Amino acid sequence: MTTTRSTIPSRHPCQELSCTEIERCEEKHGVYGCSCMENNHRSQHDSFDFTETCESSSGSMSLSRCQLFEAGFPSDILHLNDPSCRGTVQNGRVEFYFDNNDHICGTNLVANGTHFIYENFIVGEPNLVGHLISRKRILKLSFSCVYSQTQTLSMDINPLESSVHVNLPAGQGTYRVRMIPYQDAEFSHPFAGSVNAELSKRIFVEVRVDGVDSHQFASVIDTCWATPVNDPHYPLRWDLIVDRCPNPNDDTVQLLQNGVSTSSRFSFEMFIFTADSTKVYVHCAIHLCLLTDNHCSVHCDSEHHRVGRSVDFHDSNSISLGPLIWSDSNKDTPMPRQVLASRAPSLLGSLTISLISLMSLLIIF
Repeated sequence: MTTTRSTIPSRHPCQELSCTEIERCEEKHGVYGCSCMENNHRSQHDSFDFTETCESSSGSMSLSRCQLFEAGFPSDILHLNDPSCRGTVQNGRVEFYFDNNDHICGTNLVANGTHFIYENFIVGEPNLVGHLISRKRILKLSFSCVYSQTQTLSMDINPLESSVHVNLPAGQGTYRVRMIPYQDAEFSHPFAGSVNAELSKRIFVEVRVDGVDSHQFASVIDTCWATPVNDPHYPLRWDLIVDRCPNPNDDTVQLLQNGVSTSSRFSFEMFIFTADSTKVYVHCAIHLCLLTDNHCSVHCDSEHHRVGRSVDFHDSNSISLGPLIWSDSNKDTPMPRQVLASRAPSLLGSLTISLISLMSLLIIF
């Protein structure tokens, strides 16, 4: 009996790589990979044709596979700060991703008083097991997602929960701040339509921040004030919250929640200005605070003086609400409570929502 043994030829390494139409398979230093075609070579100052995307608490980075290979860094040796977080190859590009939930990948979160920053880097390390020395290069691509901690926002009461959206360039993101008036202390019944309030009626106000991680950030009201016209810079004003505490000259103001979550709350009794105005506009300057700093919550003593102090910020930013309209439904009410408003200058800056995407390249020889 004669037997024959069949052999299955092994596949060539190029068949496993699936190089794209702008790449070609070749061997460099004993390793097969996808090199760039003539029109796709990197320049001396190029950073591997990178693109970066930042959104809320996540970020992604995409790099040219062939440019990395030609520089001596095959895609299978690349990873993020956490070595278990490796890139995936899609259409000739190596893509990396991290988020703040179950895919942190060694990302570091820091705050510098004006911005909070997610930092990570891509590392390419050759296999040096069994070697005493090496002349192979090590790749380290640092990148970060930078968000402004402060916002300058304004909104009108009509519609009731109107919000301010700012469209930013690609690679940047937004979050939303709303100011909502309520009729009750449980904050369960917002005003419907226009806000008509009788004098001395208590108004409950919530300032809510959406689109940021509630486990890491809290909103802090720095100051709130009222004006008779829809202009936060108007010189005629009445302070409600000063330096994160109720105005000691207005004993109706109650600061109910501040610096403990992404929602801050306060209340006050309705009033009118002495200049025969029936409308009141409320403005608040806020900032975001990192909860890990343990300096977000504010404690005011019985005389409304601030006891605790948060980190310093270069500027505070605002959101506006109004008009709150005086309702004259009860003709038998006593003379209206009037306030003599101060003419202090406004603290507001221009409308800004800033998010910066940064990347630096470090190649260690």
